[in-house]
Amino acid sequence: MRVVAAIPASGLLAGCAVGLQWPGVPHALLFALLIGLFAAAVMAFRAGRAAVLAASLATAFASGGALLASNAWHAAWRPTLRAVFESVARAERRQAALRGRQLPLDDSATVTLAGVLREDAAPGGAGVSLSLNVTGVAAPAGWHPGTGDGQVRGGVVLSVGGVLAPDHLHAWRRGRSIATTATLRRPSRYLDPGVPDHERALARRGTTLVGAVKSGALVEVTAPGNGASEAAASIRAFARRAIRDAVGRWSLRSAAIVTAIVIGDRGGLEHEVERRLQEAGTYHVIAISGGNIAILTALTLTLFRVAGLLGRGAMVCAIAGLVAYGYVVGGGVSVDRATLMAVIYLAGRALDLRGPPLNTLSLAAGILILLDPLAISDPAFLLTFGATVGILLVVPALPVWRLPRAAAPVVMIVAASAAAEAVLMPVGAAFFSRVTFAGLLLNLAAIPLMAVAQVAGMAVLPLFVVSGSVAAAAGWIAHAGAEGLVRSAGIVEWAPAVTWRVPPPSAATLAIYYLALITAWSAWRWRRRQPQRSRSRGIVGNLERAAVTAAIASALWILAAPVSLAALRGAPRLRVTFIDVGQGDAALVRFPNGSALAVDAGGPGGASFDIGDRVVAPVLRHEGLRRLDTIVLTHGDADHIGGAAALAREFRPWDIWEGVPVPRFEPLRTLQVEAAQRRIRWSTVQAGDLAVVDGVRLAVRHPDPVDWERQEVRNDDSIVIELLWRDVSVVLTGDIGSEVEQVILPRFAASPLRVVKVPHHGSLTSSAPSFVRALAPRVAVVSVGRSNTFGHPAPAVLRRYREAGAEVFRTDEDGAVTVETDGTSLEVRTFTGRRSLIVRTTADHEVTKDTTGTNDRGVGNG
Repeated sequence: MRVVAAIPASGLLAGCAVGLQWPGVPHALLFALLIGLFAAAVMAFRAGRAAVLAASLATAFASGGALLASNAWHAAWRPTLRAVFESVARAERRQAALRGRQLPLDDSATVTLAGVLREDAAPGGAGVSLSLNVTGVAAPAGWHPGTGDGQVRGGVVLSVGGVLAPDHLHAWRRGRSIATTATLRRPSRYLDPGVPDHERALARRGTTLVGAVKSGALVEVTAPGNGASEAAASIRAFARRAIRDAVGRWSLRSAAIVTAIVIGDRGGLEHEVERRLQEAGTYHVIAISGGNIAILTALTLTLFRVAGLLGRGAMVCAIAGLVAYGYVVGGGVSVDRATLMAVIYLAGRALDLRGPPLNTLSLAAGILILLDPLAISDPAFLLTFGATVGILLVVPALPVWRLPRAAAPVVMIVAASAAAEAVLMPVGAAFFSRVTFAGLLLNLAAIPLMAVAQVAGMAVLPLFVVSGSVAAAAGWIAHAGAEGLVRSAGIVEWAPAVTWRVPPPSAATLAIYYLALITAWSAWRWRRRQPQRSRSRGIVGNLERAAVTAAIASALWILAAPVSLAALRGAPRLRVTFIDVGQGDAALVRFPNGSALAVDAGGPGGASFDIGDRVVAPVLRHEGLRRLDTIVLTHGDADHIGGAAALAREFRPWDIWEGVPVPRFEPLRTLQVEAAQRRIRWSTVQAGDLAVVDGVRLAVRHPDPVDWERQEVRNDDSIVIELLWRDVSVVLTGDIGSEVEQVILPRFAASPLRVVKVPHHGSLTSSAPSFVRALAPRVAVVSVGRSNTFGHPAPAVLRRYREAGAEVFRTDEDGAVTVETDGTSLEVRTFTGRRSLIVRTTADHEVTKDTTGTNDRGVGNG
């Protein structure tokens, strides 16, 4: 039977992808195409031309999909809430200017919000997180209606601080209306090569702004949700409480995993557990998806059979139960897909209709993409449907009847894992810069263990009503399944080669891979229908072999990233990239022969955001790096070492340097222990130390030897490094203050082409006039955050550098700043398109050529 639903669904999916990629396509053109193609489809139907009918329908749905996605993107990127925010922020900036105050580069606005909670409140490292659909905004100047009905629309994520916030978790439930006073701002964005645009990704998921609320006392619940919403919230709260009691007595980690599997709440999961499961390729088992829904459906039908309820009545009751479960757990792409597929399947059984599973999958995909056209860019959507397509195409074709009964399930699980991996490998590389092969075998254990945890976890809920002790027995079984799941992921610790981090592949590479995969599968299917003797002969057989070769070659291309590696080979040059990490420091030094040194590793992240993994590491991968030679930690402040652990874990440096040890400082001590476990040398450097790397002298100018043990981290203990190559000097200063500047000033010789990383983000406590004049830099780079509230960089500091003849670059305005040199000239490029070339023509004269430009991810565009 043909998969008829795939024709409109594939067109719709392709059209949504085009409309999201190019949202500026004229809508009139799309409307004209839509009408013309439907007319062509009608004529083809009357003429009985099936191929033309299918092509016309697919293209018509593609035009409609492009129109839907384009409209959806414009609504998501510029909701009325965004316009109101910008208006209020401009007013606050004008008032601040009148008072002589300097505000951060990024706008912020303090307003009173009214809205409806989209999710239950979730605890986090920075407080309690609230996801809110805003319906109204009040600012000091008065109410700001956004639409004709007087409502402002848009999504925000708020972080509620203070000690009172955790006490209100039970009250902040999905569906309830709240009012609160919050300070709003744009989401953090990092203007670096290889780093995804976080602001646009959030907009596609319905969040246009983020904000902070000082205290839980400022959040007022103004109205409860409807009856169904309140009932669902009560069930979720009961499930959390029961699992925490019955499973948590054995292990809180296991309780968090079981909660994620049973009701989809991953708020309690440790970041380390999520990372290990992602690296092992088994993270999918703790997200409610097809496997969970299949188990729930089987359990439901089994219970109905035991109770004597059969046939159509059982199907209808099962559908009602699945819909209720999907509503309680709160949806999500994987839940919606699995639930919708199960509902369609059960409805077909109830109506005595039969069809191929791919028809059901296509129908589910089409319905979900119609409801949310922007889901086409959601990795969860691509992963859940892609994996299911791979499994449905491969597993049914397996000759399992030829296998021993005991071996058949094992072969089917391995084949399903391999099929899903073949389809999803490029998706994982594109969205997560990760390719893992461990799941091919680990799923043999992970899927049964997930089933144990799910069934036992669900059993806990009714048993908890009867007896806490009996529920605890079921809780131990759930704990055993969850613990086994985590332990099985340990394979990546002793076999790291099974998981790879790669830069995102190009669109051309993705297109070649999937075209080759589809061609190979189609040719294989065609040959299977032919007589045995002719299967390996002819054009189709050759086409299949060529397609398989192309798919393997493009997969190896994704893993090896030869374009990035080729970028490393060229004229020997020294390159320093000052990475945009917000209010923090991180720089990458590439020496002429390819050696690599990282100086600091970005600012503090959070429980769910590791700046080393999410920002610094992608820049290094974009540079083609697979390993670092050295990580230099100038000092232990969080805005300098926040991402160091992630860099050490992925890029396995030979050495980590620190300046002044602080034995009692826990973050540095933890990092030192991890370095020892990974056999990374931990060295202390001080003024006078000198290394030569690829012909470049690396001189340590500070700190001096200390005569007392530090009890806390100090800015003035920062390592200061000078890179010297021919006529060029690059000075990396950490966070030193003016007193240290005077101490180390005699250690610098004059240099005709000098680059200075401005100390302490441009603070007034650093960059003394005498220091700036003596160094006489040609280029000064300030690493600073757009939303910082410290007044960095100080206007007086910027003025000093400009008066000394330096061209000033700022990571908050320019994004990543790359300084490249052959030892006789300086070429400066920024992420936003600004460029400058400084060439030394005489002993005391430089020629500066400056061009500026912006790109689509400039500061103004996010």
